[in-house]
Formats: sequence, C-alpha cells, structure tokens
Amino acid sequence: MSQSLIVFKPSGRIEYQYNNKITPFNEFIYNIVNSTHVELEANFYTKSLHQKRFYGYRRDDVYAALYFDAVTTIDGDKIQQTLSGILKTYNKVVTEGDSEDNYSKLKKLVDLQFNQLMKLKSNVDSPVVSAPISARGTPSGSGPNSGTSTPVRRNVKQTPNKKMRKWDGDEMVENVDNSVLDYSASADGDVDGALGDDRVLNIDDSAFVHENELVLVNELNDILNESDDDEDKNDGKAGGFFSKITSFLGGSIDIEDVSKKFNDQLISKNIAPNTAKIIIDKIRDKLGNQRNVTLALYKQTLTEELTKILTPNVSTDLLYDIKRNSTNPRPYVISVVGVNGVGKSTNLAKLAYWFLQNNLNVLICACDTFRSGAVEQLKVHVNNLQRLNSQSSNGENKIDIFEKGYGSGDHVVTTAKMAIQHAASEKFDIVLIDTAGRTHSNTKLMAPLKKFGDAANPDKIIMVGEALVGTDSVEQAINFNNAFGNKRSLDFFIISKVDTVGDLVGTMINMVMATKVPILFVGTGQTYTDIKRLSVKRVVDMLMS
Repeated sequence: MSQSLIVFKPSGRIEYQYNNKITPFNEFIYNIVNSTHVELEANFYTKSLHQKRFYGYRRDDVYAALYFDAVTTIDGDKIQQTLSGILKTYNKVVTEGDSEDNYSKLKKLVDLQFNQLMKLKSNVDSPVVSAPISARGTPSGSGPNSGTSTPVRRNVKQTPNKKMRKWDGDEMVENVDNSVLDYSASADGDVDGALGDDRVLNIDDSAFVHENELVLVNELNDILNESDDDEDKNDGKAGGFFSKITSFLGGSIDIEDVSKKFNDQLISKNIAPNTAKIIIDKIRDKLGNQRNVTLALYKQTLTEELTKILTPNVSTDLLYDIKRNSTNPRPYVISVVGVNGVGKSTNLAKLAYWFLQNNLNVLICACDTFRSGAVEQLKVHVNNLQRLNSQSSNGENKIDIFEKGYGSGDHVVTTAKMAIQHAASEKFDIVLIDTAGRTHSNTKLMAPLKKFGDAANPDKIIMVGEALVGTDSVEQAINFNNAFGNKRSLDFFIISKVDTVGDLVGTMINMVMATKVPILFVGTGQTYTDIKRLSVKRVVDMLMS
C-alpha cells in the first residue's frame, strides 16, 4: 500500500516529510492553496488525484497532508484525528527550538502516530487502539472501570499435543513425557494468566528498539492530552452533531452540517468527490427553502435522488430487441469495449451463456487482435460453453467462434464485417464482438473505436467497467462514451467484480452520472452464471448504509 505524509506551510514550504515522496503532493498543495479541494469539515480537506486519495488538515498556519492508494479505505474521522494530533505535536516541538535533536524527536513522534493509523488498514483482524498509546501497552482509559468496550479474547485453536522426539543412538524414539512441550501455562501453572488479561490490550514493546523510545510514547500522550481551545471547539461541534443525530428523526436539522456528513459518506463509498458534491448540492437546493427539515426527510430525498440516477431511462430488455430483430436477415450485433483487465472477454462469455439459456444462437467474433492469447482465451470459453450447452435442455442452440488470427490496421474492421456476413449465412441470432482493451486516456488507442463503430455498426455497444476502479471511472466512462463520434455512444454498462468491493459500489453512480448510460448487468463472480440484473434498491441501500 502506497502512503506518504507531509507537514507544510501555505507558501508550499515542506516542514516535515515521511517516505520522501513529495511530488504527488504538489497538485494537492496547489488545490488547497487555491481552494479547489472538497472540504469534509472545517479545516479538513480531501481530493482524489491520479488514483490516490489525499487528505489534509489545517491548524493555525500549518497543514498536514497524507495520501493512500485509491483502493485504501480508512475511516475519515480516524484520519482527521491523526492529522490533528500530528499538527499538535509539530506545534509543540517546534516551540522548543529548531535543533537537530528536536527534529529527530518530532520525526519519531509523528511516525508513531502515522504508523498507528496504518495499523487500521494492515491489521484488519486485530483490535485497534484509538486512544493515546500507553508505554505500558494499555490504551488510556481502558481499565476495567473506564466504561470503554473490553477487547474479546480470541478463540485459541486447539491442536493435538505434540510428541517430543529424541535420538537414541541411530534410532529416533518418542518421549512419553510431553509436559516439556507445553508452554501454554504460566510459571505458576495459571493457564488463564498465560493468555493475558482480557481487560488489557497489549502493544508489542519490541517495536521500540531503544528504551528511551518508550519515554517518547509517554511524551506523545502528554502532548495529545493537553487541552486546546480550538480542538475543544471542534470536538464540541462534532459531538453536538452526533448527539443531535439521535433526535433528528423528529426535529429539524442544520442542512449544512448534515450535508457535509452525507457528502463524506458518499465519498467513502467510492463516489468521486465532485460527483458526491453535485448530488449533495441537489439535495441542499431541494430542501433549502423548506422549513423543519428532518433527518428522515433528508435521507428520503437523498435515497430518491440516488434511485433516480441509477434507474434506466431507456429499455434494458435486450431479449425483446433481439426477438424483434429476428425477421432481419442481419444478425443482432453487440460490441463489448473497455479498459485493459476489467474482464471484457469473461463478461462477454457470460453474456453468451445467458443468450444460450434463452434459446438464441451465438457467434463470438475475436476482434482483440492485439493482445497475445486473446483469441485462444475466447476459444477456451467457446469450448466450455459448447460442452455446457450440449448438456443442457437447450442443446439445440449453437455457439461458435469466428477468428482470423492477429493483425493490425484494418484487420479488426475486416474481421468484424466477415463475422457478421458469416453469422447471417449460418443463421446465428447474435454476434458478440470482443475488442482489445485500451487505456482511456491514450488518444491514439481510442481513435480506432470510431472507425470500428462506423464499419461494424453494432446494434448495441456495451462497456465493461470495473467496480474496483473508484474515482477514475468517471473519466473512463466519459472517454469511451465520446470515442464513437457524435452519432454513436455507449448503450449499456456491465459493472464487473462487484463481489469484491462489499458496499463500496460508488463506481456505478460515477459512471451513470457522467454519461447517462444505464447499467445492464453486474458481474458477481467467476462462473458463467455470475451475471445479474442490477438491483437499484440494493445498491442504494448499500450507499446509504
């Protein structure tokens, strides 16, 4: 996981850096200084740039900023707490003087906090210490009467007792005394004591190489626990918001405060910050002139807006269109396009199997004549589908592949035209044309799509988008939608790998809002049946959860 951290002044001067990766911050610093960022809360900023998610926090005249890979998901409140603590540490240490020793101490104190934040990502299965770190390995206030949640002891997997073996001359024999191998009990025989106190969350002190670094942990706690007027105000504001949430169901709300929170939530669901802002601005405009707006009304309005975005405004009944085309001597042609590696060929094969199950004859055309192995991959899919089809009750339908090997220039267009002619003569109902994956930002690679679209004239053009991609999905969708010229555009999306992102399904909102193109299917696995119709309600529920 790529991550880096800097502390800088509004002038752009770097005061502290972690990982020595300054270049990616340049644009983010520019955005903060010129106010083109998204402000999650007062003094807390975020921006997505070049498949990285940046966060910044301002305290007085100093900023702290960090970035992760776009796929990294860490709670925004934890990030804000960490950046606030880092700036508090910075302000405290720099007042002690600008010496080499102070800079070394600052580095260690900041690294402690930054590495603690990283544990939220790297140690998913481990309990997380959200309170200041204790030198004795106990979070502040985690004692038996502190009122905080008590860590639950993990179930210890029971393994068969090992038998000790030793060499006796040239022969290995078993030692009947197994007690010497049992290290589960403490020195006084207390097995429960050996597992540790349930009430204490231990931190591995071996992480601190030198003994005096344990002193730094105590010093860090002292700094973070110092009272601060600005921080108290922020805490009061945040606490006030969350305390009011419970009463919002029946009372009026501050639309601005709630809008900021829901904007943050949408971004956390993989919706691009600019897209989230547009959605929230619409909600704010709709409710701004109303009196006594409740949280329930706000959530209902946002739910309706998200539902409206994802609900297709054209027919997605592909089978009806194909059946209606049955009297046409030309088969129904579908072209599948997309970025490299999103699963175009796999989802094309899923589509083919779905058509077979609906009593249609399918011809797959191999027009990815650039990637080595692309034609062979389709042949494997066709062989598998032929075998599955012969074993099903729909065995009378047929599926085959049309390919003319690899080539460049007009080879793709020629192959597509020949495939359509072959399908017409052999009475195939559908031609599925596979195309080469291409980088959406490379104009040279995108340009041939228009020529291909004009020549093959597909009835439908389907783009396969990846649920994992996040913010970059906006640019991908726009570029592919515009690649076919003024007279043609994308007809549908298939969103692949939805089973890998949990409830982070914001890519769907990004792509649909950017193009007004509806989603036809979502890919939910790696078998030919793992292609499902989009459930708008289910996706909206995930975004609102």
